[in-house]
Amino acid sequence: MYNQMDIVLIPFPYSNLTGSKRRPAIIISNEKLNKMQDRICCLVTTKAHKDDLEITKNSFVSGSLPFKSFVKPHRIFTINEEIVIKKLCTISSDFHDKIIARLNDYVKRN
Repeated sequence: MYNQMDIVLIPFPYSNLTGSKRRPAIIISNEKLNKMQDRICCLVTTKAHKDDLEITKNSFVSGSLPFKSFVKPHRIFTINEEIVIKKLCTISSDFHDKIIARLNDYVKRN
């Protein structure tokens, strides 16, 4: 089972749906949803853009990523647990809170 704050490797579809590429994603959903085998995730990338959060050495509680990486809190999606290829590492609760705070900035009422 994959849990909140895990970074997992998944097949991420190309925008034209002609294929997919293996990409890391951070599971942000909690156990209430995760019991149903679905996970809400944010995309992880090696290319920084405006509003992305850098994943630093202090962001991990176990494991790490091989490249300097960034999370895109505005790129959220739901996956089924069965498509996860493997768990890569786990982020800290503090970093998870930063992701959720940034996501809240995008969805709260003005």
